[in-house]
Amino acid sequence: MKKCLALILAFVALNASAHQITSQEYSELFKKYNACFILYNLNEQKIVSEYNPNNRCNQRISPDSSFKIALSLMAFNQGIINQNTVFKWNGKKGVVPEHDQNQTPATWIKYSVVWVSQKITPELGYARIKHYLAGFNYGNQDFSGDPGKNNGLSHAWLSSSLKISAMEQLNFLKAMLSNELPVNHEAVENTQKNMYLGKLNNGADYYGKTGSGRNGRNERLTNPSLLRDGWFVGFVENGDQQYIFVSNLTDKVVQASINGQDGSLQPFGSQLLKPITLELLNDYFSKP
Repeated sequence: MKKCLALILAFVALNASAHQITSQEYSELFKKYNACFILYNLNEQKIVSEYNPNNRCNQRISPDSSFKIALSLMAFNQGIINQNTVFKWNGKKGVVPEHDQNQTPATWIKYSVVWVSQKITPELGYARIKHYLAGFNYGNQDFSGDPGKNNGLSHAWLSSSLKISAMEQLNFLKAMLSNELPVNHEAVENTQKNMYLGKLNNGADYYGKTGSGRNGRNERLTNPSLLRDGWFVGFVENGDQQYIFVSNLTDKVVQASINGQDGSLQPFGSQLLKPITLELLNDYFSKP
């Protein structure tokens, strides 16, 4: 009887009515940034909470590593990768220690490993990627890369030509979760599985992908921007309800702590954004 009661209470907690996020809370959390936050109930097909000053949610910025969701769908669908694929590290050390080792599709997403993406894109090829971008209705679908550099296959999504708005990210994720994208079910299932991040405070499972970059001119160009972009997008499974969250931010001003000389711009935009987004999600799904 006690076990049964505990299960009932857990189910009720997961399905408790949500706590509305106030405009004051949004303003305080995002006061240093131009930002957007959207929470969408997929079951009810409506936005249930939104922060969208100056129409920020319709402004396109580079997807940066949030593009790995789309790239994962492409690669799984084409059979270029499966869950047992091993990407061999070339031995060259980078900025993030977790990147300096062999990777799998799961660790590629988990650690956001750029060099794995840059192995996959040439195998897909420019024409096929463009075809998928059109099928996904993914932002401006521009995979040309830096102006005059012919580096789209290696850098188009990294503070470069490819751009997408938060609202377009929402529509892309809606299509993915509703199995309306031109990819097979296994590609969607594998991608979603690799996006799993853990549980919110109320026990709901959440899945997501971050992205970080520069707003405007990237580090490969002269006079690069010192303003950080950040993305955190994904979905929440709260009982029998499914929600999509999309958030992004850009620095309002260059921060004194940013080291513009080495191009690090640390902490990265996603490292600023992810804890804010999780605070908002935990607040929304907390018991009233």
